Amino acid sequence: MSARPLKVLISNDDGPPCHEESPFILPFIEHLESLGWDVKVCLPDSQKSWISKSFMIKEHVEMSYYHRETGERSYHRQAPYDIVLLSATPATCINIALHHIFKDEQFDLVIGGPNFGRNSANIYTLSSGTIGAALEAVMSQKKAIALSFAFFSRDFAKNKIECACQMASNVIQHLYQKDMWPAHGLFNVNVPLVDELRPVRLTHFHTTSYGSLFRPLKDKMISDAATTSDASGEMVEQSVRSEAEGHEPGKTIFHFAPDIKSMSHPADPDSNTDAWALQNRYVSVTPMVAAYQIANMDKDYELDSLHAKI
Repeated sequence: MSARPLKVLISNDDGPPCHEESPFILPFIEHLESLGWDVKVCLPDSQKSWISKSFMIKEHVEMSYYHRETGERSYHRQAPYDIVLLSATPATCINIALHHIFKDEQFDLVIGGPNFGRNSANIYTLSSGTIGAALEAVMSQKKAIALSFAFFSRDFAKNKIECACQMASNVIQHLYQKDMWPAHGLFNVNVPLVDELRPVRLTHFHTTSYGSLFRPLKDKMISDAATTSDASGEMVEQSVRSEAEGHEPGKTIFHFAPDIKSMSHPADPDSNTDAWALQNRYVSVTPMVAAYQIANMDKDYELDSLHAKI
């Protein structure tokens, strides 16, 4: 398969371009366009991280447009390159984009991302709205890639973002040319945000676990949050501080406050995993199937004996 500009559909879970929550989406779009790729974009109109492949089935979906030069939002398209926004989850964005907004387009590939932060290990991949967008594309029989930019500090220098975009497009073009897509699957790609091109590793998911992801708050008192090195943790704290002000005295509420640092930096991960690759600043490529894994079918659970006990 010869190298040629690709026609791609992009969505994410971080929402429209925003320095605090979604700083990578616009540079990535512009990078792909500089390569001659035909890029269509349909994003959630607000932050939708940790939402996996969900649909809000009782909510109507509203469409609007984001002007890339001014940042203005409108219910009417102002320019051909406006970004389509939906009041919806990433998976919903992909489904509506493929079957309604861009139904006449023949996309080579659907890209979820680039995510603001890593999507490595089972704890992130099972929760990621970025991966949820790619999974939804697979459900519509499209080739899909979930893309994340893993950062290690708050230094989002322009040259680092450009380097990450270059590594990402190199990997995407290579995978598309090789045309070795997993059956009923996709690729999960994590790119380190560094200032040099890095090697690429084929990886498995690091498997781990976590405890509580929430904290209780009482009487509108906002407890001091542990400092995190991940954007999602900081974003959650900011939203909680504003939302908790409206709660009645005496009411107990719980807010999302995971220990992002320990979850993102596991101790001694295996060298064939995505977590190890990112710790060593490698690009991680993980083939995955859009289905839950079936386990232990060879074991005898003695289920046939249950009818006699009912």
